[in-house]
Amino acid sequence: MRRRHQGLGLALLLSLLPAGAAAIQQGDSGVAVCVVAPRVEPVEEADALGVVPTPRPRLVVVEPLLEIRIQRQGHPTWSREGTRDQPILTPLDWPAPAIQPGELVLLQLRPIEASSESFAHVQLAGASAERMESTAALIRSLGQGGEAWLTAFEQALDRGDVPLAWALLFHPSTPATAELISLQQEVIRRGCSG
Repeated sequence: MRRRHQGLGLALLLSLLPAGAAAIQQGDSGVAVCVVAPRVEPVEEADALGVVPTPRPRLVVVEPLLEIRIQRQGHPTWSREGTRDQPILTPLDWPAPAIQPGELVLLQLRPIEASSESFAHVQLAGASAERMESTAALIRSLGQGGEAWLTAFEQALDRGDVPLAWALLFHPSTPATAELISLQQEVIRRGCSG
């Protein structure tokens, strides 16, 4: 697969990908946030929804944030506040207890431009136990070699499994190889622009 990646070039490969991020519009405030990872899609019930194949997804948001909140079953379980001078920057490793298979977790994000009560709401759903177990086994099998991670990323894309591809690309254990870093940077750079 690496040969295909090198032959196509980074820009062409990424042009073939489905949209990589969700732009989340916050009600009437006109403030938006761009969630790159975990992979989420805009929905009516919340601002966005994503099924996560790992229990501890890495958060990647394009905009600096003033506040992040995590709720489970309507109860706050974790929060962090930044300031305009020292906003919360991502990537951010999952800061709360692991997401369980089938569990719904509400992630609330407030970018710098938003008022104190304006949050983007991202509903994260733990994948099935089997999917989480197979993802964990895959990650363990990849080791430290960048080639294996790149191949697994491309195979996930070939199958149309973008949530898995993004989970692999932005996983805390992803090796810091030039190719993988370039892919991460390009996905973040493109953000929600298409």
